[in-house]
Amino acid sequence: MNKAIFLDRDGILNNLISRDGGFYSPRELSDFGLSADSSDLTSYTKSLGYLNIVVSNQPDIARGLLKKSELDAMTEILLSKLRIDDVLYCVHDDSDSCDCRKPKAGLILEATKKWEIDLSNSYLIGDTWKDMEAAKNAKVNSFLLDRVYNQDYNCDSRINKLTDVFNFLG
Repeated sequence: MNKAIFLDRDGILNNLISRDGGFYSPRELSDFGLSADSSDLTSYTKSLGYLNIVVSNQPDIARGLLKKSELDAMTEILLSKLRIDDVLYCVHDDSDSCDCRKPKAGLILEATKKWEIDLSNSYLIGDTWKDMEAAKNAKVNSFLLDRVYNQDYNCDSRINKLTDVFNFLG
């Protein structure tokens, strides 16, 4: 069995875009930039034998606000610049009631089956309540990256920066 680090994409591996008074996923390749610690994180976890698997909601595809070609180009950057083993997206909207959209555990369970992952030795790193609930639903340990937009979510496993995870892995 393999162990894995499940990574949310937006707000974890890449920077969010400030728009309309909030923080959102980039919709254009020109707005897509990797976060400061993402390379260090994926290199370190890979050196410990973890699979790095991105599990991310991308509803802007269903909403017609993000072109599939733009999403593919962003994914190519992740795969070329970071030590990522797989990328799984839910491209549905909330109203679709699919099993893959976080906070449901579908993406995590799909990766678990595909990669023969032992969830008890794996972790999810996210920045929203949906990430944390998906981890709970999949029964995988999790870390919430502390952000101004997630202060109202009660979580025992907050980290201030991605590299804080290094203190818990080994």
